[in-house]
Amino acid sequence: MSYSKKRMLIIELNEFCPKFLAEVSEKLDLKYLKELLSYKHSTTTTEEKKEFQGLDPWVQWVSIHNGIPMEKHGVKRLGLSSKNKSKNIWNKLSQNKNIKWIVMGVMNSSKGNSKGCVSFFPDPWSSKEKAYPKELNNLLSLPRYVSKNYLSLNFLTVLKKSLKAIKFFLRIENLDLTKNLFLKFIVSLRKPGINIHTLTTLFDYLLVLYFSRIKSKEDPELSIIFLNHIAHLQHHFWYETPYIHPQMEHGLNICNEIIKILLSSAKNSEEKILIINGFKQELSSKNGIQVYRQINPKKVLEELNIKNVKIEQNMTNDGKLIFKEKSDANKAFEILSKCQLKTGERLFFVEKFSELEIFIQLDLNHAISKDALIISGNKVISFYDLFTNLNRTGSHIPEGDIFFKNMVFPKKIDNHRIYDYIFNSF
Repeated sequence: MSYSKKRMLIIELNEFCPKFLAEVSEKLDLKYLKELLSYKHSTTTTEEKKEFQGLDPWVQWVSIHNGIPMEKHGVKRLGLSSKNKSKNIWNKLSQNKNIKWIVMGVMNSSKGNSKGCVSFFPDPWSSKEKAYPKELNNLLSLPRYVSKNYLSLNFLTVLKKSLKAIKFFLRIENLDLTKNLFLKFIVSLRKPGINIHTLTTLFDYLLVLYFSRIKSKEDPELSIIFLNHIAHLQHHFWYETPYIHPQMEHGLNICNEIIKILLSSAKNSEEKILIINGFKQELSSKNGIQVYRQINPKKVLEELNIKNVKIEQNMTNDGKLIFKEKSDANKAFEILSKCQLKTGERLFFVEKFSELEIFIQLDLNHAISKDALIISGNKVISFYDLFTNLNRTGSHIPEGDIFFKNMVFPKKIDNHRIYDYIFNSF
């Protein structure tokens, strides 16, 4: 009997809402998104029910990749991939089934053992993780800096990181990627224009180009790519159809091309294909959730008299404060813990990662009045001098989806159980 190589392509299209995607795909005639949604379908769920307290991509993808729920892996915050000691699905399969693997963009996950690794690209917030091969670290450098400092960028640092990215783009083997990305950039200039939302979508597109090239060349058994642009766009530009915001339309058209590239990368009709969202979003107008973010993290800390600190910003309104002195960290923890609105509501959720590291998150998710005041000791500060409403259009819900081809799943499954079905497919 001839041996047939088993292959699996996993597309982690973070947080997408299938109903919304089906509606806009029909309206915009997005052929490949419609194909994706025509696959067999199961639903997923998780024990975590509250956004920013476990119902978050940096938690749920750890559960999916490691096969254990949050209460066991304990990774509750973004950028803590190194604290997870359990075995990722790619490491488990390379150890037990001797497979090759490519993993790109995965949320809050580590490379682990190098056995079988063809290529690995971490999410930008996993600051201790290195990309492989080494050339990818030049590409990683700029988005890693911007992701942690996007509210207070330093021009010289951006320039330095940009030069490293240029080194990646000018490599002879990457010139085709550079050309395709440049053409998409030119198209984007006209509509919707170049902004952070467009750039994050184009970055996903670039990763897909690189991913599909390496997948074709190296033919790994397991190929995983994580894409965040649809989640990002749903958070900011999602409205009731038939209206489609130009930024959303642009992102959806690129997403359709991304799915075309990825589905075309399958070696044959027998390759297993799995599309996962981790969980999905619903329109924020349905639940009244409001999300606020500091306008400038440095100014917030200065106003609260917190000094001698380095700030690492996360995606929304949280981040890590890093101190050199234990006394400064203790003082900051006390100030932040006692800080509140004049109404008596706690302003921040804070916890200590270590003696010198503090996690901080704005702990308000409802409408804040225009005259709201912050009380910190004897100091009174206008809330809107320091914070702004993100006007979020999409919010997290515990239910999710998997679409699959050449695989079998139960009708409903816990997120962390997806791991078992992937492993047993090899």
